[in-house]
Amino acid sequence: MHPIFEKYKSIFVAAAFVVIIFVFYLLEFSDSESGEGDLTAMSIETEERNTVDVDAAEKQAVEEQADSVYVDVKGEVKVPGLYEVKKGERLKFVIDKAGGFTREADSNLINLAIKVTDEMMIYVPKIGEVSAGEPFILGNQNSSNESKINLNEASEEEFESLPGIGPAKAATFVQYREENGPFTKIEDIKNISGIGDKTFEKLKEHIFVQ
Repeated sequence: MHPIFEKYKSIFVAAAFVVIIFVFYLLEFSDSESGEGDLTAMSIETEERNTVDVDAAEKQAVEEQADSVYVDVKGEVKVPGLYEVKKGERLKFVIDKAGGFTREADSNLINLAIKVTDEMMIYVPKIGEVSAGEPFILGNQNSSNESKINLNEASEEEFESLPGIGPAKAATFVQYREENGPFTKIEDIKNISGIGDKTFEKLKEHIFVQ
C-alpha cells in the first residue's frame, strides 16, 4: 500500500463517510420537498373541488326553492297541514302527501287532476257537508283567479279556451313567453302581434300573472 495513503488512511475514510452522509441528506431533502409539493397540490385541488360542490349545492337549493309552492290542505284528510310541493304538481300528489282521504271525505267533489298553485287552500268536505250548506273551498285564496288562466303556465290548449283565440294565436302566446321570458303583467300580451286594446279588453277578465 502506498505510504501516503497508509499515513492518511483514517482521514480518507472519514472524508468518504462525510460525503456519503451528505449525499444521503440531499436525497432525503429532495424527496421531502417533492412530497410536500404533492400534498400542497392535493390540498388545493381538494379545496377547489369542495368549493365547486358547495356552489353547485347552493345553486340547486335556490332552483328547487324557486320551483316550490305551498299548499294548505284542510278538512277530511288524514294529516291536514301546509305542504311544500313542486310547482304544477297535480292535486292527487298533495292529497297523497296529506295521508289520503278519510273515510268520511266526499272525494267525488275533488278534482285530483288540477295543478296546484302557490297559496292554494284545499278544503275536503265530509259526505253531505256541502248539501247541508257548509262552505266548500277548493282553489287559491285569491278567488278572483280561480277561473282565470295563468299566462306563465298555460298551454296552447288553455290559451285556445280564451274568447277569440284560435290555435295560431294561442301558439303566439307560448312563443312570446319562450322568447321573452315570463309575463310580468297582463298588459304584456299587447306586445304580441295582433293583440290590440280591443282584444285585451276581451281577455283581461280571463287571465292573470303569477
